[in-house]
Amino acid sequence: MTSVHLAGVALIALLSENFILVNCMGIGTHTKAFEDPVQARRTGLALTLGMVLTTFLCWLADNLLLIPFGWTFLRTLTFTLLSLLSLFLLKHGLRLFIPELHRRLEEILPGVSSNCAVLGAALLVSQRGYSLGAAMLYALCGGVGATIVLMSYAGLREEVGFESCPKAFQGAPIALITAGLMALALVGFYGLQIA
Repeated sequence: MTSVHLAGVALIALLSENFILVNCMGIGTHTKAFEDPVQARRTGLALTLGMVLTTFLCWLADNLLLIPFGWTFLRTLTFTLLSLLSLFLLKHGLRLFIPELHRRLEEILPGVSSNCAVLGAALLVSQRGYSLGAAMLYALCGGVGATIVLMSYAGLREEVGFESCPKAFQGAPIALITAGLMALALVGFYGLQIA
């Protein structure tokens, strides 16, 4: 795997296939994450940790068990169970080794277990046949891209104040318009591939 290919994988995960704005995965996060930049950072960190650990376990299961035995039809079920297992391990591992981080992420981790970006990253890695290094890079950059989107949207909401717009646009309409404009900025990168 060349460094150019790995750079392409990273750019794809960050820009052209951003999990929140382009693939519409990861939107099921807490609504506080879209309003408060600190909560957005915490949610993004939990999402990134969950994506990386789940992708690692799913890549191992896929390449060591499912593909060699011809059980690829069990991929979705296996990956779903492994995503729940990985978030269970993450929660208890943080409690044992980094209690302060566990305290800060305690209310966010259960929501990450049902977030489709965690499972989506593992499924996309499997469908594309990435090596372990590329899979980890894709999951990491996908989580970082989702974190950047959450933090920038929350910061934009806090900075601009959506109440300063015309009354007909206040509330959900201006929030959706803002998200749509952010998505349009990334759609220009869609289809980006480095050979």
